[in-house]
Amino acid sequence: MRAATVIVLSLAALPALAQPEAPIRGVVRAVRDASVATDLNARILTLPFREGTSFNAGDTLVTFDCDRTEAESRAAEAETTVNRIAFDNAQALDRRHAIGRIEVQAAKARWEKARASAEALRVRVRDCRIVAPFAGRVAEMRAREYEMPVAGQPLLRIVDATALEIDLIVPSAWLAWLRAAAPLNVKVDETGKTYPAKVIRTAAAVDPVSQTIRITAAFAPGDTSAVLPGMSLDATFDRPTH
Repeated sequence: MRAATVIVLSLAALPALAQPEAPIRGVVRAVRDASVATDLNARILTLPFREGTSFNAGDTLVTFDCDRTEAESRAAEAETTVNRIAFDNAQALDRRHAIGRIEVQAAKARWEKARASAEALRVRVRDCRIVAPFAGRVAEMRAREYEMPVAGQPLLRIVDATALEIDLIVPSAWLAWLRAAAPLNVKVDETGKTYPAKVIRTAAAVDPVSQTIRITAAFAPGDTSAVLPGMSLDATFDRPTH
């Protein structure tokens, strides 16, 4: 009987294969996410958009009852006009040597003070309407129409759900092979679907206690309309053997 021939291959002769890493938990985050607040001491008149509704950049998100502020602004504009006339008259008298130089400087100072006050009130009037800085959706309402908001407290939170990123925390030892543009797959809990993504940046420092580092990934082009900020996911990477 002819003896069987056994061929033994060295592992070094095999091509390098990617080694899958254990899934890493992550969360979806909106690139543009803002809380809208005001320091106006004025009652809310309108909140045209409700939670979940979409808006365009430049749309009015909040309007305030600013009748008093607008009246003060008109009075300040009139005061500026009066002081400008007085300054012009002082200059005319100065050219005829009929007024002292100090009086001219005082008239100019009163005009400049009135002009600054008027500009400050014009800014306050502009603040009576808050416009959307970007297109997005209302994520949370924290105020109601006809309420008097507390200065500095958020009135609503807005997000742009079309520009999403993925936050992940991975072992810092992965920096030996993990680079920008490294591919990964993410399975979103809420949708049950898997999406391709890639690493776009890493944090500037490692956490010395946990020996981890934060990385940020972006979804690859495709349909991610079902993915919303705040959703959780599992991310898997393929580590090269080299």
